[in-house]
Amino acid sequence: MSKISILSALSKSASQSGPMTYLAEDACHDVVSEILSQTTLEEIELVLFHTSTSFNLDDVALNMNALFANVPTVGCTSAGEFNQNGYCTERLIAVAFLKRDFSIATALVSNLDEINFNEAHDIASGLRNTLQSREKRYDTNQHFVISVLDGLTRHEEHFLETFATAFGNIPHLGGSAGDDLKLEATYVFYDGAFHQNAAVLMLVGTSKPFSVFSVDHINSPVSKLVVTHADPESRTVYEINGEPAAQYYASLLGLKASDLTPDVFSVFPLAVLVGGKYFIRSIQKVDVATNAITFYCAVDIGIILTFVQLGDCIDAMEQKLETLRGDLGEAEFVYACDCFLRRIEIEQNRNDAEIQRLQKKYHVAGFNAYGEHIHSVHLNQTFTGVYFAKD
Repeated sequence: MSKISILSALSKSASQSGPMTYLAEDACHDVVSEILSQTTLEEIELVLFHTSTSFNLDDVALNMNALFANVPTVGCTSAGEFNQNGYCTERLIAVAFLKRDFSIATALVSNLDEINFNEAHDIASGLRNTLQSREKRYDTNQHFVISVLDGLTRHEEHFLETFATAFGNIPHLGGSAGDDLKLEATYVFYDGAFHQNAAVLMLVGTSKPFSVFSVDHINSPVSKLVVTHADPESRTVYEINGEPAAQYYASLLGLKASDLTPDVFSVFPLAVLVGGKYFIRSIQKVDVATNAITFYCAVDIGIILTFVQLGDCIDAMEQKLETLRGDLGEAEFVYACDCFLRRIEIEQNRNDAEIQRLQKKYHVAGFNAYGEHIHSVHLNQTFTGVYFAKD
C-alpha cells in the first residue's frame, strides 16, 4: 500500500454561528492541527494555503508563520474553498506536500506589470538550479509548475506568456487569487507576508505519477458578437455590435442591464475562439451607469465574442477524471483551481451533492479562483488542476 504524501485540511467558516467568534487564529490552528495529526513539521516539504478575506489577513500571516515555523509556506486569498467536504466559502484550506515524494522550489514575482523575459528566464533558471542542488533530484519530465497570482492586476496573460517561454515544455497550472467576490483587493502569500501586484511560482519535482489538466463544459456556440468599443488595459467593453455593451448583452437574454449579476454570468457566458477551441471570457462586473462590461480576461476592439451553450458541468468533470484514472491509476489527490463561476452555477443547479461526490471520490482540494492558468493560457470558468495517482 502506498503512503500518503499529500494532505489537506479545511477550517470552519469565518461566519459560523455560535456563542464564540471564529477568528483567523482558530482557522489556522484547526488546519495545522489536522495536518500535524497525520505527519510532522519535519516531514513537510511545502504548505500551500488559500484563505477567505473574511479572516483578518494580518492574523492569518502571524499564525501561519508561527504554526508552520521553518516550513516553506505560500498561498493566496480566494473566492471559495473546497475539499472532500464540498464547496465552501469564508474558510481557510491548507495543502501539505511531504518530502517523501516532493521537492519544491519557490519564488515571488513582484511588479507583474513590469516583468520581462530576461527576468522570467533568471527566475525559472534559479528554480531549476535550486531543485538540481537538492539531494533528491527528479528528471525534467517529473517537474511541473504551480502559480498563484494577484487576481485583480489584469496582467495574467503577459505573466503566463512570458514564463511559458522561460519554463519551456514543463507543464504549468494555477489560479488567480480572489477576495470573496468583493473585487477590492487580492493577495498572494510569500516569505511570511501578503503581497499585491505579485505572483508566487512553485517548481515541483515529484516521484508520483501525475498529469496537469484543464476541463470546461462548453457545448456549442450560439451567436457571435463583435466588440466595437473597448479599453483593453482595463478589460472593459463599452459597445458590442455598435450598441451599449451591458444593455445589448442583457437584451439578448430578455433582461435589463440592472439584472446582470454573477448568477447570470455563470450560466450565459461569452467565449472567444482560439486555435479551433472556445475559451470563456468571464464577466467580472457590469457598470449600469455607463453600460460597460468588465472581463476577467483580455479583450480588445474587434474581438469576436460568442455566446456559448453550456453542457453538464458535473459530467464533463467526471469524464475527465475517469480518463485520468484510466491512464494513471487510482487518485491519491487532485489539487485544483476551480473558477468561482462554476461553483455558482453548480449551486444554482443544486448539484452540491454531486460535486461533493466527485471531490470525495478523487480526493480533490483547492480554491475558487478569479481565473485559471494552464500552460501559457489564462482561462475562465474551468476546472484546472494536477492529478496525482497512487504509487
